[in-house]
Amino acid sequence: MLRLVGASAYRSFRNLWLLEELGVAYEHFPSKPRSHEAQQHNPAFSKIPVLHEGDFSMYESAAINTYLADKFRGREGVPDFVPAAGTPSRGRYEQIVHTLQSELDAQGLWIHRKHEALKGLLAPAAPEAVAHARSHAHKVVAVMTGVLHDAGGEHLLGDFGMSAADMLFVHCLNWGEGIGWFQPFELKEEGLSDTQMAELKAYLARCRARPAYLRAKELP
Repeated sequence: MLRLVGASAYRSFRNLWLLEELGVAYEHFPSKPRSHEAQQHNPAFSKIPVLHEGDFSMYESAAINTYLADKFRGREGVPDFVPAAGTPSRGRYEQIVHTLQSELDAQGLWIHRKHEALKGLLAPAAPEAVAHARSHAHKVVAVMTGVLHDAGGEHLLGDFGMSAADMLFVHCLNWGEGIGWFQPFELKEEGLSDTQMAELKAYLARCRARPAYLRAKELP
């Protein structure tokens, strides 16, 4: 039995969404970061999510999703959510995921959480760092919106269809919107065309309307 530790209000949502898309059985423990449970399940960092499968455990939400999508590849009636290893499509997937993780999550959204939302708890307040992180995050979203446009406007990987990369991007956009980032006028200043802005809006609406996304949103 798979066990996913982490509340849906955090990065764990990315994994819960994929698990719901895959339709596999799993247990969910809605623990919060730095909680006693998080420390038990991830003693190295006290962070969530953590995936357990028998004696095997792993952390890092994007890595978990790639593992799960590979593990359950070819499930009857369920599309694949990551391309096969060794293909150009998989290379693009890895590039997008690593860009989102390092440039948008770590260098953008996490800076806000560390130095603004949780200032004094994890690190001191750093308004200049947060302002720079916001500006950088806008540039990354603009780049990814360009990737979406070049791929046809439907999904980041184009004809491959919905992937775990889209789940990561949508969650980051949700996070950013929740803290007041990614306003339309700010993205326009990064050079996005009206067509690209419309594609991004429609893309988000489609992803957020998926039944698995809606089920994951209802989880604690």
